[in-house]
Parts: sequence; C-alpha cells; structure tokens
Amino acid sequence: MEPRSVMQREAKTIEDAISFKLAGERVVLATVLKTWGSSPRPIGAVMAISESRKFVGSVSGGCIEDELIGLIQNEFPTEAVLIEYSSETTRTLPCGGTLLLLLEPLDSIDALDEMVKQLKNGISIVRSVTLPTLEISWRAATDDDKTGFSSAAYDILYERNWQILIVGMGELSQWVYQVANLMDYEVKVCEPREDYRESWPFGESKICTDYPDDFVRLAKPDRQTCVLALTHDPKIDDMAIMEALITDAFYVGALGSKRTTYNRADRLKTHFGMKDKDIRRLHAPIGLDLNTRKPQEIALSIITEITAVRNRVEIKSSRLE
Repeated sequence: MEPRSVMQREAKTIEDAISFKLAGERVVLATVLKTWGSSPRPIGAVMAISESRKFVGSVSGGCIEDELIGLIQNEFPTEAVLIEYSSETTRTLPCGGTLLLLLEPLDSIDALDEMVKQLKNGISIVRSVTLPTLEISWRAATDDDKTGFSSAAYDILYERNWQILIVGMGELSQWVYQVANLMDYEVKVCEPREDYRESWPFGESKICTDYPDDFVRLAKPDRQTCVLALTHDPKIDDMAIMEALITDAFYVGALGSKRTTYNRADRLKTHFGMKDKDIRRLHAPIGLDLNTRKPQEIALSIITEITAVRNRVEIKSSRLE
C-alpha cells in the first residue's frame, strides 16, 4: 500500500534543485510515478540531478542512481519523458521490481518557485501527471487527496510537515526533539518552568512559555499533529493531556509507569469529568516497551510508536525472560 502522501523531505529536494539551477546549471527532476514489486522508495520520491553530476534525493535507494546520473549526463532531456527500470532488463535492480520514472528539465516545470513557496508556507499541494500526453500540473490539496493513480493521471500529494508538540524540556524531551527533527517533523516545545528553559540547548526551536493547555489550544492540533506530555509532573502534563484528547491529534502520549497511568486516568475521570472514550486515546505509558531507562532509547521507542500509529501499523513488544 502506498503512503497517503510524501514527506516534506521531497519538497526540500525540489528546493535544492532550484539552487542548482540558480548556480547556472541545467537540472533534471526525477520523480517515481509507479512501482511494481520490490521498491525501497515510494511513489512521489524525487531526485534532482545536475548536468555536472551533482544530485540530491533518491528514487531507488541507491540501485539505479549512478546509471540514471550517467544517462542524464550523456543525453540531457529537453522535455518531460518517462523512463522504466525493470529487474528483468537491468542488473541495477537486484531486489526485483520495476520503477516508472518521470524526468523533467527544471526549466519546463511551470511555477516551480511558487509551488515550493506554498509548501514552505505549510500549504499541501498535489502534482498531477496525465498519461499519455504528459500534461503536468499542480494545485492546492484538499482533505480527500492522496497519492495514487486515478482517471488516467498520477496524483502525488506533497503534504505540509506533520508536527509534534512537546510539553517539557527535560533530558528525554531533548532526545525526542532531536529524533523528531531527523524524521522531518516540525517540532514545537512548551515549558512554563523557567529553570528548565534555561537548560534547553536548541536555540533554533520554537519555544512557548504559556501554560500547556493554552499551548495545545493555540496550536490547533489536527490529524497531522501529535502531542507529547513529558514532564512527569501531573500539574503540567494533565493540562496538556486534557486539551489534546479533545482535538483531532492523531497521537497523544504521556510519560509515566503503569501505576502513574492508572492514577492519571482515575484523576481525569473523577476530578475533571473526562470520558472513558477520550482517555482510551491516550498512549500511556508512552512508547514501545524496550526494557530501557536510557533517555535516547526511550525517545526512539516514542518516535517508533508515533510512526507506527501514523502509518496504521500495530507493533507490540514483550520482554524475554
């Protein structure tokens, strides 16, 4: 099953392609349109290749890139063309499968700068490639759009960044912040405690000093947002949790042991009137059980669980004796 959308990293590759062009080079944008069988990269994955063999991005995870770079260097396309790589006809796909690629000279892509601007401003877009005419266009996306083939056209959804809202600036939050950034999430952090803010080492991060419930409310979590309560202080975490559970956030998680989780659920129902159906949405104890107390490994377990929920995959862990 193809992903609903392509991550923002692809938009960054397109932006890098523009920088190649501004440096005076001719550039080709290669896009995966379709895959059959084994394929390490999804539909919509892009790679930018300059005539001097500079490149960013990937369309096959390394199998055909060198051959593709040589092909473009020897015969630079003057218009959009399709090219197919098959494991039956080339040794460069040893794992099997077939790739259908769209090659576009950057000069032939209409309003490319505006498209990148829209993505950077948080507006999701769809690129459509109509066959067999190779008419290519883009537009702002709707909630119903997804990547796939329909009505003789390949539609590729490039979504705005998914975001993670972190409450707390302790050591675990620092590790979660780093891993989340590596995974292309837009990360915002809330910390009402001044002493914790002073120890935060990431000056580039978006920091909120409001109370956590205000932080969550102002962020307006939607289906592309997850909220993490990581202070282990109920006076702070509870405010974020109560606000997050009544939003469309696709994941809400809270730090704490099983006993802490039980006591929290009882407290939210007894003192704050929260409903069981809302409390059941809370992922707590947060993350997969990796039988660890190392903050970097707990951060990995949290981001892994978030990724599984986002991709509609169920992962269970059990400790070995």
